Amino acid sequence: MKHRPSNEAKHGRKEEMKHGPKIWITVFTGNSGLTHYSYCLARALHQSGADVCLITNYNYELDFMAAGFPVIKLFHRSRYYPIDIIRYWRLYRRRLPDVVHYQSFLKFPVLELVLLKLQKRKGARIIYTAHDWLPHHVRFYHKALFQIYYRVFNRVIVHSSQGENFLAQELFIPREKMAVIPHGNYGFFVTDAGLTKGAAREQLELDAGRFWFLFFGRTDPHKGLDVALRALARTEGPGLIIAGVAGGSSLKQYRDLIAGLGIGERVKIFPEHIPVEAVQVYFRAADAVVLPYRESSTSGIVHLAMGMGLPVVATAVGGLTDVIEDGVTGLLAPPEDDEALASAMSRLAGDEATRRRLAEGWSAVEKRYSWKTIAAKTLVVYSS
Repeated sequence: MKHRPSNEAKHGRKEEMKHGPKIWITVFTGNSGLTHYSYCLARALHQSGADVCLITNYNYELDFMAAGFPVIKLFHRSRYYPIDIIRYWRLYRRRLPDVVHYQSFLKFPVLELVLLKLQKRKGARIIYTAHDWLPHHVRFYHKALFQIYYRVFNRVIVHSSQGENFLAQELFIPREKMAVIPHGNYGFFVTDAGLTKGAAREQLELDAGRFWFLFFGRTDPHKGLDVALRALARTEGPGLIIAGVAGGSSLKQYRDLIAGLGIGERVKIFPEHIPVEAVQVYFRAADAVVLPYRESSTSGIVHLAMGMGLPVVATAVGGLTDVIEDGVTGLLAPPEDDEALASAMSRLAGDEATRRRLAEGWSAVEKRYSWKTIAAKTLVVYSS
C-alpha cells in the first residue's frame, strides 16, 4: 500500500496535534494473532476519529478486510530484520508520529533498544502491549533482558490483573507504568453470517451427530494438547477437532498418543495453516472450545470463542481466569489434570442447558471486550 502523500508528511507536529496525535500501531508479523489484534485496535481507533496507521509485514493477510486507515507493509522475514529496522527508522524520521504502539517481542535486542530510545528522544510516546509477559521458551537471561526492555517504554499495557502482578513482582516494573486493558472480542472472524453448523460440518466431513470440541491454533507444548487427548479418552462420545498451524513433525507425538489411547475415530486433524476467511468454519462446526493450557499470558482463541458465542472448557492459568468466569462463560479445571478436564468436558457435552447458559454468558461481558471500549481506554494511555 502506498505511503501517505508527501505534503502530509511536511506538516509540523503542532499542526498535527490540533487534530489529535499521529498514532502508529507497529507489528513485525503479518499473519499472526498479533496482526489480528493490531488490525482490530487500529480499526477501532480509526472509527473513534484517531489518526492511526498500521505498520506491518509484507505477508499481511488482512488485505481483504475493510480498513479505512493507512497500512504500510515494511517488514520482511527475520534475516532482513536489521535492514528493515533502518528502513523503519527512516520512515519514522519522515513521518514523526506522536505515539508508537508496539505489539511484538524483541528479535535483535540491542538494535531495538537503541531504536526505542531514539524515538523517545525525538519526542514520541512509546507504548508496548505485553501479549505474552515473557517468551514461552524462557532462557536464563530473559527476565533481566525484558526488565530492561519494559522499562524503556512510557507505558506498558497488559490484558489481565495476573499480567500486571507478574510484571510487578517478577520483573519489578512499576505499577504506575502499567495499564490493564483486556483483549478484544474477535467477532471480526465471522466473515459469513449465514454459515450454519450443518454446512460447516459438511465442509470438514465431520460426523454430524457427534458433539465436537475444538482445539485451535499451534500445538506448542505449553498449549497442553496431550492433556486434552488424555481427557478425551476418559469421556464417552465427544470428538475433538485439532485445527491450525502445525507441521507434520510436531504432530507425530500427538498422532502416536491418539493411536495409543484408541481414540482415532473421535479425532479429526487439520494441520495446515488456515486463512482468516476460513477460520469461522471450524468454530461453526464445533459445539465448544477446549483450552487445556499449561501456562498462558493471554489467548486470542478464547476471544475467538467469545466472538463466535461458543462455551469453553479451559484450565485455570494466567490471564484465562480474568476472561473466563467459571460457570458463567465457561468451565475451569486445574492445569495438568486430565481427569478434572474430562469431567468438565463430559459435563458440557451432556448438558445442553449448561451449554446454552455459558454461551449466552458472553453477552453479559460484551461491552467490556468491545473494541470501542478498548480503543477509548487505549487513547487514555496514549495521552497519560
